[in-house]
Amino acid sequence: MDPNFYAITYILHSRVEQKNLSRETMSPVESGPVAVLHHVDDYVELLYDDIPEKIKGSALILQLARNPDNLLELARNEALLSALSRVLREEWKRSIELSTNIVYTFFCFSTYNEFHPVIIQYKIGSLCMDVIDYELKRYDQWKEKVEGKKSILTPDKSELPKSRIPEPKRRPKSGTWAVADVNLQKSRSLVSSYHEELCSASDECLSKSDEEQLKRKLKTLSKRQEQLLRVAFYMLLNIADNVKVEEKMHKKEIVGLLIGAMERHSNIDLLILIVSFLQKLSIFVENKNSMASRAIIEKLAPLLDSSNADLVNVTLKLLFNLTFDTKLRNKMIKLGLLPKFVQFTSDEKHINLAMKILYHLSMDDRVKIMFTQSDCVKLLTDMLLLNVNAESGGSTDVLLALCVNLAWCERAAHQMAAEGRLRELLARAFRYCNSVLMKLVRNLSHHPQNKPLFLEFVGDIAGAVTSGETSEEFHIECMGTLSNILNPENIDIYAVVERYNLIPCIMKILDPESGSSEELLLEGVVMAGAVAAESRAAGALVRAGAGPALVVALRTHQADDEHVLQTVFAFRQLLSHPKAAEHLVSQTEAPAYLIDLMQDKNAEIRKMCDSCLDIISQMQNEWAARIKVERFRCHNGQWLSVVETLGAEGGAGDAADDLPPYLSAEYLTTHRLATSDSQTSINDDSDSLSGEVDLNRVEARNSSEEHKGELFTSTDGSSGKLSDIDGPTSDIVLFT
Repeated sequence: MDPNFYAITYILHSRVEQKNLSRETMSPVESGPVAVLHHVDDYVELLYDDIPEKIKGSALILQLARNPDNLLELARNEALLSALSRVLREEWKRSIELSTNIVYTFFCFSTYNEFHPVIIQYKIGSLCMDVIDYELKRYDQWKEKVEGKKSILTPDKSELPKSRIPEPKRRPKSGTWAVADVNLQKSRSLVSSYHEELCSASDECLSKSDEEQLKRKLKTLSKRQEQLLRVAFYMLLNIADNVKVEEKMHKKEIVGLLIGAMERHSNIDLLILIVSFLQKLSIFVENKNSMASRAIIEKLAPLLDSSNADLVNVTLKLLFNLTFDTKLRNKMIKLGLLPKFVQFTSDEKHINLAMKILYHLSMDDRVKIMFTQSDCVKLLTDMLLLNVNAESGGSTDVLLALCVNLAWCERAAHQMAAEGRLRELLARAFRYCNSVLMKLVRNLSHHPQNKPLFLEFVGDIAGAVTSGETSEEFHIECMGTLSNILNPENIDIYAVVERYNLIPCIMKILDPESGSSEELLLEGVVMAGAVAAESRAAGALVRAGAGPALVVALRTHQADDEHVLQTVFAFRQLLSHPKAAEHLVSQTEAPAYLIDLMQDKNAEIRKMCDSCLDIISQMQNEWAARIKVERFRCHNGQWLSVVETLGAEGGAGDAADDLPPYLSAEYLTTHRLATSDSQTSINDDSDSLSGEVDLNRVEARNSSEEHKGELFTSTDGSSGKLSDIDGPTSDIVLFT
C-alpha cells in the first residue's frame, strides 16, 4: 500500500473535523491551523509567551482535546496540564478568549468520569467558580457604566446643576485587564481591549454615537462572556457527580452563581444549562433552601412563557423538585402559576411533569378549590375517562392520584360526578377492578350533594361487596363507598341487607379467627355502624353476635384512634334502638369500655362516649348509677385526689348513701382498656389533608339522634370545670 495513503487520509480527516468544530456554537475556536498530537510540546511552549501566543497555543490544545481519542494521551502529559492550570490561574483576568479555551479543554476531560481526578487534582473546579464570580460582577459593572452614561445624557429637570454635584472619583485602570503591546491591539481585537475602553471611558457626557458604540461593545463582551460561563458551568455540572465535590460547590455558593447568571435571557442554551444544574442541585435540602432564600420561584416564572420547549421542560423539572417544599408551593400559588400548569396538561411534551406538579399542589386543601375556578376539573376527569384501561400507567396513574385528591373538595367532587361522569367512572372501575379508581368513587360518595347520584348504583356496589371475586383493595373501597351512601332517609337499608346478605359478610370480617387485615376490619366496623342506622338491620346485627365481636375488635385495636372512634360510633347506632340497646348493655362488656374511654385523649372519642353513656344512663339498669359516679370522679378527679391525700378521717362520706364512693370494680381492673396516661394515638403527628372525613361521616349519621347529657359539677366552681383536651382526629387518605 502506498505509504502516503495514511498521511492523505489523516489530512482529509483533520479537515472534516475542523469544519465540524467551526459549526459548533459553544466553541470559541476560530479557523486556523490544524493541531497535531505529535506537536503538543510546541503548543505547550506557546503558553509561556505573551497573551496572543497563549491564546494560539490554548486553541490548538483545545482542538486536540475535542477528539476523545487524544484525551488519554493528553491526561498523561503532566507538563501540559500544569501549564494550562497555571496560565488559567494567572492570566484569566486578562483575556476571556484565553480563559474560555482552557476551561473548554478541561470540560472535554470532564465528559468522562475517568478524567475527573485530573480536574480535581489541579483544582480547576474551584478556579472556575472564582472566574464565574468575577465575570458576573464585571458584567454588572459594565452594565451600570453604560446605564449610568445614559442617565447623564438625559438629565431630569429636577436634577441639580452639574456644578453642584461632586465629581465622581474616576475608577483606576487595572493593569491586569489591559494588553501591554499596543501594536498587538491593532493587529488583533482582544476582548480585554473592549473592557479597557469601557472602564476608561470618560465620565463626561457622551454623544449619541459614542453611546451606541459603547453598547455594541458591551453586547460583544456579553456574548464572549456567555461562552465562558457556558463551558465553565458545564464542566462543574459534569464533575458534580461526586457528592463531596458538590458539597464543596455548595460551600462556595454555587447556587448564588447560577441564579445570578439566570438574567442572561438572551442565551437560551446557557439558560437551559443553568436550570438543569439547579435541578440536579435541588435534590439536597441545603441547596433547596439556598434557592428559596434567593427567590428562585420568581426567577423561574418568566421562563415558563418561553417559546423553547426544552427550556420549559427543564424548568418544570426544577419546579417539580421544589414542590416538595410547602412554602415554595405556596409561593407558586401566590405568583399565579397554577393556570400555567393546567395549561401544560394539554401539551404532550409537558403533560407528565405538569400532572406531577399539580398533584403536589393538590395536597393543600386551600388550593383544591382553586382548581374549580375554571374547567380544569372537568378536563381532568374527561382525560381520565379517555386514558383509564387495564394497562394504564405512568402519567395516567398520576392523573388518577390527582383526581383522588381533588375529590375531597366538595365543589370539585360535584363537577366530577355531574353530567354522567359518575356512571362512566363506576363502569370503568368495575370493568378493570381498579382499586384506585374505586377510591375516587368512594371520595365522591362522601359529599352529601353527590349521594343521590349513587341511588341507582347501590345494587351494583353491594353485589361487589359480597361477591368475593375481587382483590382486597377493591373490596375495601367498595365497602367504604356502600357505607357512605347507606342513608335511611333515601334507601331501605334492611331491604339491601337482606337482598345482598350483608350481615354474614360483616360478621365474617369481624370474626377474630378470620384473619382479616386491619384495613378490612376497620371497614367492617364502619359498615356495621352504617347498617345499624335502621332498627330492623340493627336487630339482625345483634342477633348475629355483632355486639361481642365489636367489643373484641375494640380490645384488639385500642391504640388506633380511628378504629376506636368507629367502634364507639357503631355502639351509638345500636344504642339508638331499644331492643338492640338492651342486648348491648346487658349481654356485652361495651358499657365498661365506654366508661373507660371517658378519659381518652381524643376529644372526638370522648364526645362520642358521652353520647353513648347518656343513653345508657337513661335506661333502667345497674350501669346508670355507676356512670353517675364515674362522671363525677372524671370531672372532679383533681379535687378528689387532694381530699384523699389530706384527710383520711373524712373519707367515710355520707353513710346514708348506698352507692359506693368509687366504681370499685375489679371488673374494670380486669377488663379495662389502657389508661388515659398510657394510651397513645398513632395520629398525633399526622398532617393529613382531610382529617374531618370520618368524623363528618359519623356526625352525619348521628345528627338527628344525638343526645346531650349534663355533667355533674362540684360545688366548688374553681375545681368543677372539665378540662378541654383537643385530641387529633384520624383519617385514611391514600395519596396524600
